[in-house]
Amino acid sequence: MAKDNIPIVSIVGRPNVGKSSLFNRIIGKRQAVVEEEEGTTRDRIEKLIKIRDKDLILVDTGGFLLASGDDIQQLVKIQIKKTITASNALLFVCDGENGLTPLDIELAHLFRRSGKKIILVINKIDNEKRKDIFFDFYQLGLGDPLGISCLHNLGIKELMGKVTDILPEQSCARPQNQQPIKIAVVGRPNVGKSSFLNKVVGEERVIVHEEPGTTRDSVDIYFRKDGLLFLLIDTAGIRHKSKVKKAVDTHSIIRSEAAIDRCDVALLIVDGMEGVTSDDIKVLEYIKEKGRGCVIIVNKWDLVKEIEMSRYEQAILKRVPEAKNYPIEFISAKTGRNALKAFDHVNSIKTSLDLFIDPGTLRDFLKEINPENVRISRRRRRPKFYNMAQTSAFPKEFSVSTDDVRSVTDFHTAFIENRLREKFPFKGVPIKIKYQKRLRKKSRVQTTS
Repeated sequence: MAKDNIPIVSIVGRPNVGKSSLFNRIIGKRQAVVEEEEGTTRDRIEKLIKIRDKDLILVDTGGFLLASGDDIQQLVKIQIKKTITASNALLFVCDGENGLTPLDIELAHLFRRSGKKIILVINKIDNEKRKDIFFDFYQLGLGDPLGISCLHNLGIKELMGKVTDILPEQSCARPQNQQPIKIAVVGRPNVGKSSFLNKVVGEERVIVHEEPGTTRDSVDIYFRKDGLLFLLIDTAGIRHKSKVKKAVDTHSIIRSEAAIDRCDVALLIVDGMEGVTSDDIKVLEYIKEKGRGCVIIVNKWDLVKEIEMSRYEQAILKRVPEAKNYPIEFISAKTGRNALKAFDHVNSIKTSLDLFIDPGTLRDFLKEINPENVRISRRRRRPKFYNMAQTSAFPKEFSVSTDDVRSVTDFHTAFIENRLREKFPFKGVPIKIKYQKRLRKKSRVQTTS
């Protein structure tokens, strides 16, 4: 979790009482997966937000089951206990539709023993009749319950007022001018994304289990290295649509793609034992389409035998020629070998993403490389190239003017991109090149990409 004296408020309670719905309602968007299936939320999800000029980290947790023989539920329980320990206050959510349960009573005892400030929240209070059940909840010994409805947005503002009232004034200052570098950890299910993230942050922050698809939500974690602030986003495994069986998996994949959309750099985790698969290639294509930086990480290298890194890397490049544009690192999330090396590339990639090249430099560059000399079929017309300009820094896009857009071939595009990468620090950064017909009086503009 992020430190810097920012208070932490965690949403806790038994399964399926509306904790994720409350989290989504407070932050103003759907980030946590919400499904009727019990136990949908497994990892804790955190978000740095501001309420009434106070900064806080809001945390959504999995449903707490005191007695469960399920391995994953035991790991969920460990995560929740760690969260409670780190929290300044708890929002204890109960279900106003089903009323007080024995599990609510047991959890109230557990939460009181933590010594944390607790606000008792009764969800699903959609009408006056349901307010009659409030008296049952007084026996929890947690003071006056607050009735809300996440579905109808009732009582949320009053709840936020109570939250800010109990937070310490001296803990509400966010460090100025600290925008984190956002990193999405992506890949297929069970390739070691969560193990990698846990090794990087130095704690069991995300649930790791041999069952594929353990991570369902996109999990945000703030992390510092070498004085830089990073926002790590652990994602559910992205798989082919034909392999998706449950609605919760569909939501998870949507969130994984959304994590790529909002990141600066994606760390694509590949299973070293299986090699690059068609699903891995699809993820890389999505990263390129969105113009995000990328580092390819080959995990489980401790299990790979009888092949050198150089030969393995050549095999990747043969399967995915596009991979030559991205750094490739070989790691073992299990042993920690080289786990932090990816971050040596992240900062330089972020700097390259922000780079904007002035028009004069690009005009001289185009004249210097002279793409008109690229070898093409004798039967094709050779286009002339006049000017070049950068039209976008993020994603990295360039526009080249020519006398005939239709005559431009993939060979010309590859030539210009390769020379760009040789001249400027664009390793790990996707490049898009578009062509525009040179403007003349009474002429139309043609574009292609």
